Amino acid sequence: MRCCMVATALAAAVAGGVSAQTPSAPGATIGRAPLSIRVNPENARLNNYLHDLAGPGAFVGVIGSGLLDQFGHKNDGAEGLAGRIGSHAGQAVVQTSVRHGLAGLMHRSTDYHPCECHGFGRKVEHALLETFTDRGADGSRALSVPRIAGAYAGGFARLAWERDRNAADVALGTTVSLGFSALFNIARELTGVGR
Repeated sequence: MRCCMVATALAAAVAGGVSAQTPSAPGATIGRAPLSIRVNPENARLNNYLHDLAGPGAFVGVIGSGLLDQFGHKNDGAEGLAGRIGSHAGQAVVQTSVRHGLAGLMHRSTDYHPCECHGFGRKVEHALLETFTDRGADGSRALSVPRIAGAYAGGFARLAWERDRNAADVALGTTVSLGFSALFNIARELTGVGR
């Protein structure tokens, strides 16, 4: 749990450009609306973080992962399914927070950049490149340490509340999930969906 809170705080701290609305008159704030965060073009990093954390893709991913886990445990019922979905939601929070936090610290992009190229081979190559590398502030590419670290941090965070898992299961599952990310990006390139 401490890991989740630290990762979330780190991501929020490096998101940058967060502006708060302040009360119009000085003095007591009892009965006033709480401070809020304005998401605008100046804080696109925060906007990307919130989208990856709670956007439609994140929602579908968490629910889908929970349902897939449930197939192996059919006797657990609705309570077991809710627990699995909750576990994947916790993993997603840690994974997204670590990824975006490190990307902010390292001045790396978390955006997927679609290929403007033509041809099956070039599109597959680009999808794999986008899966395992990211762009720096100067446009250069490097191994995507934020993405890989986030994926493994999210997987290992589940060890805190799932006592039946071990490090080998986490390492294998995370490696397989990175492979699925590559397949998803290939499908995205070939179909043009999500551009």
